[in-house]
Amino acid sequence: MMPVFLDEINITARGGQGGDGSVHFARRKYQPYAGPDGGDGGKGGDVFLSGDRAVDSLEHLRRFKAQAQPGTGGSGNLKIGARGTDCPVPVPLGTLAYRLPREDELGAVTAGGSQLLIAHGGRGGKGNPHYATGSRRAPKLAESGREGETAELLLRYRIYADSALIEPVLEHETLLLPRMLRREYAAVDWPLYQARPRWARITHDYSACDVAYLPAELDDDGTLLTGYLAHAYWARSLIINLLPLEELAEAAWPALEAELTELSLRRCEQIVVLADRPLFNNWQRENDGGQPSEIVCLEIAPADDSMAVFAAQLLGGTVS
Repeated sequence: MMPVFLDEINITARGGQGGDGSVHFARRKYQPYAGPDGGDGGKGGDVFLSGDRAVDSLEHLRRFKAQAQPGTGGSGNLKIGARGTDCPVPVPLGTLAYRLPREDELGAVTAGGSQLLIAHGGRGGKGNPHYATGSRRAPKLAESGREGETAELLLRYRIYADSALIEPVLEHETLLLPRMLRREYAAVDWPLYQARPRWARITHDYSACDVAYLPAELDDDGTLLTGYLAHAYWARSLIINLLPLEELAEAAWPALEAELTELSLRRCEQIVVLADRPLFNNWQRENDGGQPSEIVCLEIAPADDSMAVFAAQLLGGTVS
């Protein structure tokens, strides 16, 4: 059974409680009343998102407890309590975090091993030496540890790749996925690629590119069902392959055009539509960064190599 693909989830993250400060007085052989020496409590652990290349959905977070450990209390001889253990929350690359209820963006995880702090641990309490004064030399007072931060968050996973490819899953010689994978059509595990968006690495000459592959289905009325188009969020270049649709491309394009107009794209510089006929005049829209994104229709003749055209569009997405 294939794992469920979950790309949005609400979680509650709790930082660890800070350790309590200590009330303690020094007792030495020749100095029985040496004064207060209670140590401070340790800081509570933090909760942070951690980029993990081995994770490709947020499904595992349904049962994940994002709770950091508390710090330990201080002790005599001015010993500071141990810091609480942090709680890393493994997420796939491209995950964005938003604070609820306003959905303010907290940040994003875009590199393996990178971390995004989402809940601070509480500060450790002060020991009784902090409360000693000239008139109060033996304070029996210490501070309790502070509570850790509690954060309600929305996590939204969007495949992190410089390029994205969307195409209908139809048996056709112009499909780009088999050529990207360097396999024959029959050798591609189609149920695997139809079930969810995935990323693939392709090579062209001396360049390597990560591509988010977004499958689409053709409805009975000719509409192209593109439920995963949101995963083009990080792409600088979005390629839409309508060549397999042939004459049905004209019927599928209007609904797709409306989706592109409303689509949230963070870094997109160009959207390229591959078709065997002109579908529209080139136009522009703004990405989320306020920069123009050009929408271009490339008419590909049957004799042209669509894979070469596709690869040429990806040269700006070189893997580091």
